[in-house]
Amino acid sequence: MTLRAARSIVLVIATLTTVDGAYASAQRCAAPPLRIRNTSVWTTEGALARRDVLFRDGRVAAIEPARPRRADGVKTIDGSGHTLLPGLIDAHLHFVVPGGLPPADGGAARTDAAALTGRQVLRAGVTSGRLHLASLEEAASLKARSLDPCEPLPRLQVGGPGISGAIDRDFPNFQSAHSVEDVRAKVARAREAHVDWIAIHDAHRFAPGVLQALVDAARAAGVRLFAAGTSPAEITAALAIAPDTLDYVEQSGEPYPAAILDAIRSRRDLILVPPVGIFHRTSTYLARPDAIDDPTNFEGFTPADRAFAVANAKKALEGPDGARARRLMPVLPAKLRQLRGLGLPVALGSDTGSPLHFQGGAIWWELEGWRAFGASAHDALVAATDGGARVLRATDVGRLAVGARADFVLYRGDVEQGRFDQGRVLAVGKEGVLFVEDGRWIGR
Repeated sequence: MTLRAARSIVLVIATLTTVDGAYASAQRCAAPPLRIRNTSVWTTEGALARRDVLFRDGRVAAIEPARPRRADGVKTIDGSGHTLLPGLIDAHLHFVVPGGLPPADGGAARTDAAALTGRQVLRAGVTSGRLHLASLEEAASLKARSLDPCEPLPRLQVGGPGISGAIDRDFPNFQSAHSVEDVRAKVARAREAHVDWIAIHDAHRFAPGVLQALVDAARAAGVRLFAAGTSPAEITAALAIAPDTLDYVEQSGEPYPAAILDAIRSRRDLILVPPVGIFHRTSTYLARPDAIDDPTNFEGFTPADRAFAVANAKKALEGPDGARARRLMPVLPAKLRQLRGLGLPVALGSDTGSPLHFQGGAIWWELEGWRAFGASAHDALVAATDGGARVLRATDVGRLAVGARADFVLYRGDVEQGRFDQGRVLAVGKEGVLFVEDGRWIGR
């Protein structure tokens, strides 16, 4: 998300629930055993054909060769001819409605934007994610809510307000860095709110000593660092602080300079998160503005909310976001190829919630963007599963194996053949709780 977009976000602030200063235990819901029968199980090493997969107590209980079974009371979904994926991981997302929502009218409650957009992300098959640029209150609340298997949200690690070296005032979700004391206080507040990440923007524009003070405070507090890399100068400054991830693509409209690639390559513990699907999607809308009206973009919206968002999105096509897509599209295949060729882990992050990038279908636009820009379908899926798990430092997500979390997506046909498309999502489960069945939302 660009600095301009971040400053314009209107966030819905929710209530933080705590017990003695810690998060209240999420209320767990009943998740009866579930079997996906006779499916092809996707793995990073290749597909396991004709398998029965049993989910029980929020975990993968068994993966066995498919066979006829007597009725045993276990709910069964026929996966014949389809692919069973691990729950997808979006390592860079925002729960903000692109185009915004209309103001509350007549005293009525404003639509809960985070709940609406979080549901869309889960409906698409994203069961884990990394949320960025939220206020401390919203980040804390969404993190707590996401731990409830019945809550229609992906399980989240959260980033609080981004901190920029280029602004001189504070917003709820994006803040300045006035001094060493200022950034230390901001990191302390983030830690108190149980924030997992802090996003650093404009690393090359911090006052001397302030950026390092921020980094030292975050490391001491156990808060991880995301760094933006949209220009050579920003990348150079960001790499000097050894962030955990480097996000975005450099946006000059030219391939990466060799010196920048060498500098990135030297950071062997770095994970790259380069959103490219947003440009593929925006380019599609530039060619066909009516494609913005796709119902997938507005599942769960009221008619008034939808009309408002559509009108604003079409206006945005003629602004900086449309121009940025036009500038970058010719070089994105080369840029993605350069980054993937560095030998570093690469995770899929959609940057959904940015202008023109609706949460509905965003993960599939990102996957399709990778494919359109020259990556194989398999490599794109590895980034959306194993790559995301690396970002989260989680060993029980992003894979289907006995003992892993019961997060899954049942996808029509062979997932590595044809376009990536949310319309092919047949079922989605988070910790064994079924949210999508027969291609329809059934969650609360």
